[in-house]
Amino acid sequence: MDASKIAQILNAGGVVIHPTETVYGLFCDATNPVAVLKVYRIKNRPIGKSFPLLVKDINMLMDYAIVTDKPKKIVKSAKVPTNFIFKAKNLSPLVTQKKSAAFRISKNAKIKKLFQHFDKPIVATSANIAGQKPISDPRTYKEVFGEKANLIDAVIFAGINRKTKGSKIVDLTKVKPVVVRK
Repeated sequence: MDASKIAQILNAGGVVIHPTETVYGLFCDATNPVAVLKVYRIKNRPIGKSFPLLVKDINMLMDYAIVTDKPKKIVKSAKVPTNFIFKAKNLSPLVTQKKSAAFRISKNAKIKKLFQHFDKPIVATSANIAGQKPISDPRTYKEVFGEKANLIDAVIFAGINRKTKGSKIVDLTKVKPVVVRK
């Protein structure tokens, strides 16, 4: 499925299983509360626990996060897939926690292509039931998610993924950066 079709699904409030730099993710439009609620249901995740968000670039990050110069340099210098926690703005409380959110500028080629057709932040949480390991083969999503699988509109298969660890998380809301997950 090409990036423009995936963008159409996201724009319509759909949910897509999509590869990332780390694990397969459940993607939806982070600005669409109905889509975000679907992801909460699919994952069986308690409302109020936020999701990581993908943004196209530093400009999109600045549209949705309060970013000063020093943290901006830290984000630009990231060598590994890293979610950075910032105070959020212009986002639903469904995707924030204590008015903060975790943002990542993806280096994944498929995601960069998707952002050529989709100009909003994307919820990108691991494709799993809350508390379980991420799926390695998205073709098994019906078995993994059971009746909630019908809330998933598309699955992008890019091979079996043996990675089980999500991206690094660094909190930039503090005076000094704090590594939340390595």
